[in-house]
Amino acid sequence: MKKVVLITSTYNGEKYLPAMLDSIMAQTWPALDLFIRDDGSKDSTVSILRDYQRRFPEEKRIILVNDYTGDWNNKGAHQSYHTLMHSVSRADYYFFCDQDDVWHPEKTASAVSHMDKYPDHMPILYAHNYYVCDNELHVEHTLPDRKSVAPEEMPAVNLANVIMTGTWAGVGMAQAFNHTLKRLTFHAGEFDRSIAIDCWISWVVAGMNGTLIWDNTPLAYYRRHAGTYSCGNANGLAKYRDWNKHMVRHCNNIVNGIHSYNKLYGDKVSKDRQAFLKLFDSRKRVRKCLYPHRLRNSLIDEIAFRLLILSGKI
Repeated sequence: MKKVVLITSTYNGEKYLPAMLDSIMAQTWPALDLFIRDDGSKDSTVSILRDYQRRFPEEKRIILVNDYTGDWNNKGAHQSYHTLMHSVSRADYYFFCDQDDVWHPEKTASAVSHMDKYPDHMPILYAHNYYVCDNELHVEHTLPDRKSVAPEEMPAVNLANVIMTGTWAGVGMAQAFNHTLKRLTFHAGEFDRSIAIDCWISWVVAGMNGTLIWDNTPLAYYRRHAGTYSCGNANGLAKYRDWNKHMVRHCNNIVNGIHSYNKLYGDKVSKDRQAFLKLFDSRKRVRKCLYPHRLRNSLIDEIAFRLLILSGKI
């Protein structure tokens, strides 16, 4: 039986954590290890984790990484997950999970069955559809269907599109990946902290000719909390300023991420991908602005992105 490891970082999660843990313990996959690093919680999160450790000591184990590292400091989500990725035991497949989401009982088994169709030496990223919910898990919608990308199709995948538009990034709690992709992603070196891990891993698999598996079955309930970025409640000039501020920050994050990616993988990707990375890791504003391929999903974002490049703001 394939070994499965789940990975999560907790922080002041007492309100929703029990529901997440109950859904993990209800997985039909018979054995798994849940590695958790608490990021300095001030509430009862750690006590809840201790309780579940006592109740489920064997087939579905909870390993609190802090017990072994002795580090209970608040590092932020990015560094906390990096610590986790270098602390977990070797497994065939790894899953991210968030402290406030709920998994369908068949999620683990479904992901394993999809990934098992491909050879172990190939980088594999699996992602599934999910229910977008409010805080009380009232379902709002699911995601549009996507297309899996088979290994033989990967050379044609536009790395620029994956990086610039977030195509295939999804959210971490809907992702699973094999050991080959873990090694390529987390043992190549430190990448820019402005790029979320779930985005970065999709960049790596796209650039390294792995395979992207999309499962259109909703297999988790994703809580979308109030406070997620939105300028929908602003009006007029305030709405534009909020959007512009967000756009500049987001695009700068992408540029910083490209610099990291070029440094870590630039000599390992195909020549056309090298050309893209070198261009957008340079200060050639006019050449970047005249890049012949689409960079953003919407026309207004496309125009704004190119104007930000030309103005030197990114």
